[in-house]
Parts: sequence; structure tokens; C-alpha cells
Amino acid sequence: MPAAKPSRLSSSADINAAIERVAPDVLALLADGVPRNTATIVAALADRHPKPDVKRAIARLSVLGQLNLQGSRYTLPAAESQQG
Repeated sequence: MPAAKPSRLSSSADINAAIERVAPDVLALLADGVPRNTATIVAALADRHPKPDVKRAIARLSVLGQLNLQGSRYTLPAAESQQG
């Protein structure tokens, strides 16, 4: 008997919930300052999150300006200096 396929995300609410679960792990992974490409991020989080969810989270974070894309690698945006 074949294994059951995981259920697909069926609504934007499901997609948003998946991104909310994955985004903190993506940000934590990049917090060390090492630029990483999508495949590397997906591989690093493969034991915790499905590949499509990680890719969606990366895309959302990038569009919102929470990730910078330099070449083909993502980093966190540089912290802006705060003046007294």
C-alpha cells in the first residue's frame, strides 16, 4: 500500500500559517551573517519543514525586505545605525 501524500495547502490562510511557522527558522539560520542560496537554506531546514514551505517563506521574507538577495544568496539586511 503506497504512503499517503501529505495534504496540500488549500487556502491563503494555510499558506500564511506555514510561512509564519518557517520564517523564524529562516531568519535564525541567516543570523550568523553567512550568505546562503535557496537550496542551502532548504537543505538546512529539511528536517523541520517541507521544501515548498521554506521556499515560500524565503520569497515572502524577501518581498517584505526582511532578506536581501545578493547575487544568488540571501542575507539579513544590515542593521541601521540608531542615533541618540
